[in-house]
Formats: sequence, C-alpha cells, structure tokens
Amino acid sequence: MSNYKNINLFKNKKNINKININTGKWKNYKLFINNNYNLRPTTSIIKKILFNWIKPIIKNSICLDCFAGSGSLGIEALSNYANKVFFLDNNKNIINQLKQNLKLLNYNNYNNCVININTINWLNIKSKVRFNIVFLDPPFKKNLLNKTINLLEKNKYLSNTSLIYIESKKKKIIKLPKNWYIKKIKIIGNVLIRLYLRLNI
Repeated sequence: MSNYKNINLFKNKKNINKININTGKWKNYKLFINNNYNLRPTTSIIKKILFNWIKPIIKNSICLDCFAGSGSLGIEALSNYANKVFFLDNNKNIINQLKQNLKLLNYNNYNNCVININTINWLNIKSKVRFNIVFLDPPFKKNLLNKTINLLEKNKYLSNTSLIYIESKKKKIIKLPKNWYIKKIKIIGNVLIRLYLRLNI
C-alpha cells in the first residue's frame, strides 16, 4: 500500500504536476513533479510502448536510469518488478524529489541507488555492475548521447544482451558501437524512441 496521505512532502502544491505510473504493481499511482525544475518526463504513450517492448525481461533486471529527472522510467521499471534501479541526476532538488516519490510508494530500498551526480562523471569510472536495461533520455538541448553511449561501452556497464532505450529529438543522429543492434524504433510527434540490443563481439 502506498503512503499517499503523506503528500505534505511536497509543500508548495501550486507548482506540482502529476504523472501516471502506467503498469505494474503501482499502476495508476501518481508521481509528483515540481514544475520549477523544467523537467520533460517521458509521456504516458511512450512509456506504454517502451514497457511493452521490454516486458519479457524487466522482471528481476538491474536497470540504470541516466539523467533520471522525474525518475519516471526507473520507477515504472520498479513497478514492473525490476530487482534494482540506479537513478542518476546532477540536480540535488530533483534527487530529493525522486526520493520523496519513492517514499510515497513505500519503496525504501533506494539507499546508494538514488545518486546526486553528473551522469557523465559517474560513467567515467569503470563499473562493478553490469546492467540489463539502460534508459537514456538526456535533455534534448544538450549534446550528451554520444558521450554517454561511448562510456557505457568503454567502462563495461553493459552485459551481453543488455537493452538500451534512447529517447531523442526526431532528427538526432547518434554514433553507435558495432555490437549494438536496433530492435525497435518509433517516431511519436517530434520524438524518436529506439531500443537497442547489445551483444558481446
């Protein structure tokens, strides 16, 4: 059962927007997002498509939500019984908001997994964890995708058969490792969503 009576965690309700959790054990619960942070959460339509794509492997997976923002993708993964999700964001206020939303869902197993850090800096360190699923949805106006993709591969963040989800502007061109294979692709409005399968060479 969620802790929705404790909404006073979000004091200034005038600036609060709500986003749905679409699937899984927390289906129809809301995430509370401060509009002042200028976030661009993945839309419900896109989330439904994405989680239909990854449904066969999401249970018990270890996921990485880069540039987490609202944490909408990672929380949807937890709702679908992912074993663990690491959330990365460089804004302390956004990280605190994410922790508050997890508390409202009575999910308290986030110690050391909700991390206030620049994603690129975190990925610059060689990984001790191999992630089954990685979510990449950086700010559209910043040129972060190619650098992030390179570091994921270089510093061994990916297992054989990892899935990498990328959300970008429709015309965004990215450089991909040779061992990443496109599984799914779809254009929704001005947004291009792609799912890649990573295999060992």
